[in-house]
Amino acid sequence: MPDDPAQQGRWDPVFALPDVAIHAAVLPTGQVLAWGRRKDPAGSMHQQGCAPFLWDPATGATTSTSEPERADGRPVNLFCSGHAFLADGRLLVAGGHITDGDGLDQACLYDPWQGDWTPLPDLRSGRWYPSAVTLADGRVLVISGSHQDGPHQPIEEVPEIWDGTSWRPTRDFRGLPLYPRVHVLPDQRVLMAGSNAPTTILDTAGPGDWTDAGVRAQGERQYGPSVMYEPGKVIYLGGGNDADSRRPTAACEKIDLTSAAPAWEPAASMAFRRRQHNATLLPDGTVLVTGGTSGPDFNDLTPGAPVHAAELWDPRTDSWTTLAAEEVDRCYHASAVLLPDATVLSAGGGEFVEGGADNRPEDTHRDAQVFHPPYLFRGPRPVITAAPDEVVLGGDFEVQTDGPPIAAVTLVRLSSATHTVNADQRFLRLEHVGDGGTLAVTAPASSAECPPGYYMVFAISDEGVPSPARIVPVVGAAPAAATESAVVDEPGRPARRREVRAGTAVTVGLTAQCPYGLGPCWGGAYSALEHLDDVAHVEPVPNQVDQTAQVTLTHRGLPDLVGWPEQFARWANASYFFRGVEVTVTGTLVDGDLSLEAGGTVPLRPVRPGTQLSWDLRRRRRRPLTTREREAHRRLVELRPRGAVSVTGPLLLVRGRPVLSVREFGTAGP
Repeated sequence: MPDDPAQQGRWDPVFALPDVAIHAAVLPTGQVLAWGRRKDPAGSMHQQGCAPFLWDPATGATTSTSEPERADGRPVNLFCSGHAFLADGRLLVAGGHITDGDGLDQACLYDPWQGDWTPLPDLRSGRWYPSAVTLADGRVLVISGSHQDGPHQPIEEVPEIWDGTSWRPTRDFRGLPLYPRVHVLPDQRVLMAGSNAPTTILDTAGPGDWTDAGVRAQGERQYGPSVMYEPGKVIYLGGGNDADSRRPTAACEKIDLTSAAPAWEPAASMAFRRRQHNATLLPDGTVLVTGGTSGPDFNDLTPGAPVHAAELWDPRTDSWTTLAAEEVDRCYHASAVLLPDATVLSAGGGEFVEGGADNRPEDTHRDAQVFHPPYLFRGPRPVITAAPDEVVLGGDFEVQTDGPPIAAVTLVRLSSATHTVNADQRFLRLEHVGDGGTLAVTAPASSAECPPGYYMVFAISDEGVPSPARIVPVVGAAPAAATESAVVDEPGRPARRREVRAGTAVTVGLTAQCPYGLGPCWGGAYSALEHLDDVAHVEPVPNQVDQTAQVTLTHRGLPDLVGWPEQFARWANASYFFRGVEVTVTGTLVDGDLSLEAGGTVPLRPVRPGTQLSWDLRRRRRRPLTTREREAHRRLVELRPRGAVSVTGPLLLVRGRPVLSVREFGTAGP
């Protein structure tokens, strides 16, 4: 029996694009602006310059558009940037790519009608993998993103807001994830739903205070999307790595920030485990999930791992429906956006570096497919014959239709998607009077519910069939002037902030499932380290060279070698692997067993290969011990210093007792 498109939808054939649509934005003109990683598909993955192109859904034609540059004419690569639409329909793009983990400090605007780019003042630092979202007052928040700083690749802790003339900082936040999943709430604050397990809310008024918003039970879930399916209601969909299988989860969680006591709660699970998937709001308020991989690796493309079947979540029934399958793997670096005709463009995938080598050519997809959801096969389609040139917040407007009776009028904000993030998409169901002909429609009350910008207006029939959209600007009060703000030394998040004491410094070896290492992929690890017993302080920047982090204990003793690995895994799942700890202990040597006396005794032994913490990120293995490190214990035995001695090395449990491996030592006496 042939598949029924009224139940499963239908995919159009695969068609070619000029480049991999890693970044895609639906413009007010109805065209899609997209760009990939490199201008020359045969050249370096880290070349500068960018070759954006336009695709016209109405004709299928693609055309090149102008290329972005800095004010001095230098080319920029907009790969791995964040983007969101201004109220006037121009696309703001912030950050970009120098090399993996090292971002650009550039920002620019794309004018859909002129087809040109305007450089903006530079950001405070480079941002690679930042998120951007339009605020209720029309300003744009840019948050997170990593950059090179000497040998390290820290994440920029200070979010910035573009107010139309300059960038203004908010309070900093330690442990930001890359591409934070952010959503503007009806009270104008910004929810950061992930990928960290603890979720937080940023108040963008004044200096920008942070408050806790609860913890997702599924823990750290990288490369899983979140969607605000109604104002203030957010769902987080899959992603991450389960602690046992390392596979992503199919589980979903939702939160209603408009309730009296908001809390994350389970939502129905998807039929498939997914990571690197996209989630797209549709005109009827349902959420379409496409692509992703179900395998244990970061971007697992082994046969059977990529998920081709689409799924649809209905918030009204909290249920999932499995839909038709697309032909192409749409995993890492794929994008998906809602088109004005109520279909969905699913595109891209590939163009990544793994272990120092480019991905296989067959895993790079300079192509796309268009999905026709089931609602397009359930009866005659309405047509909007007339709509206003603009919609004014708090007012009424008329929409004229032809065709079947109308049951609903909805607004969907234009999409701007990349790396599973589409922070700006927003769905609103509007009040209306009439069921056909001329509809009297009430606009949203304020920009807090509906940030200014361009939206698609859909009329939906009694059978649930949406019309092709009319794209209109939603306007309201002018953006409020930004309050002067200042960056403060102490992070603005008071929750779980512990007093820093002069306790033992502990180095922790962590291997990130993310291929870019601990520096850029830091947020989930930082959050997990904060929750370890007896940790008073986490150094805000990890060691990118050795792939280690440093924490300070609340006391002068040793860390909990039994509890820490389990506690860390509970918060981070298998997005990070706990390789062990290293400490420096100072005391005096005791003859016989060569223990170190420092408020008790700690047995010493030679450092053994496989216990050292330093990690070779490119080769994905521990760095070899040097001759000096292997010989450290022998030299200490021969020297037998009588005064104070400091011993540094891995701390291990041997038959239930902490034992310190001597990797290096120093003496203070003769």
